[in-house]
Amino acid sequence: MTPLCQRGPASCGACCGLYNQRDLSRDGLRSLLRRRTDVLARAPRTAAGFRAAAQELAPHEPEPLFPSVKICPLLGYLDSDETRVGCLAHPLSTGGPDLRICGVYTADICFSFFCPSHSWLSEDDAQLVATICADFHLYGLVVTDVQFVRACLSAVASLAGARVELRHLKNDAFLRALWELFSLKEELEPGSEGIYGAFRTGSDGEPVPRQIDFRELGRDTSTYEEILTCMGADPRSGNDLEVLEREVRRRLQACQAAL
Repeated sequence: MTPLCQRGPASCGACCGLYNQRDLSRDGLRSLLRRRTDVLARAPRTAAGFRAAAQELAPHEPEPLFPSVKICPLLGYLDSDETRVGCLAHPLSTGGPDLRICGVYTADICFSFFCPSHSWLSEDDAQLVATICADFHLYGLVVTDVQFVRACLSAVASLAGARVELRHLKNDAFLRALWELFSLKEELEPGSEGIYGAFRTGSDGEPVPRQIDFRELGRDTSTYEEILTCMGADPRSGNDLEVLEREVRRRLQACQAAL
C-alpha cells in the first residue's frame, strides 16, 4: 500500500504526535506548525543546527496527552501554502542530509514505522479517504480510525444502494456531503476517545469494536450505533448521544440525496 502519511493531496502527522495535545483546533495546530516551520527554515542543514532549533522550539511545545506517544518538533509544513505536513528533517525536505536523529525518534524508527491503518485499510478505501479529506487536519483524524471509515462508508452504501467508489467523487455535491460526514471527527468534545481512533486488535487480527453503554443512557440501541460508537458518543467522552445521532442521520441523508 502507498504510505498513508503522504498520499495525493492528503498528509498526516499523527505518528509525530500532531494530535497528542489538548488544543486540536485548526488555528491552534496551524500556529504550532507555522512556528516550527519558520524556526527550522532558518536553521543550518546540519545536526547541530537542527538540534539547536529543536531546543529553541522546546519551550513552546505542547504537553502530550499520552506520554507514550512523543511529540516531534520537526513536523511542520512542506509547502508555502501550508496545506501539507511532514518531516522537515527528512532528506526530501532538507535537500540531502537525513536529520531525523535530531527529533524525538531515530531515523530507523521513522523509516520502518507504519500505523495500524496500513494493515486494516484497503487500498481503495485509503484512496477514498485521501480524496474526500484532502486536508492535513481532517485527513489525519479520519485515516487513523479504520472502524470509523468502514462504518461511514458502509452506512452510505446501505442508504445509497451502491458501494462508494472513486468515480462517485466526481460528483461535487456527493464529495461535499462525504466531507461533512467525516468532519464529525472535528466536532467532538476535547476529551472524546472518538477523536483519536483508539482501537485494539482481536484474535482474528481485526480491530475489537468499541462499545456504548446504552443501558446507562436509558436506550436500547441506535440505528447508527457503529458510527456513534467510533465517535465516543457516551458520557465518558463528554459527547451528547442525541445531538450526534441527529447529525449522523442528517449527514448520511445528505450523502444519499447527493448520490
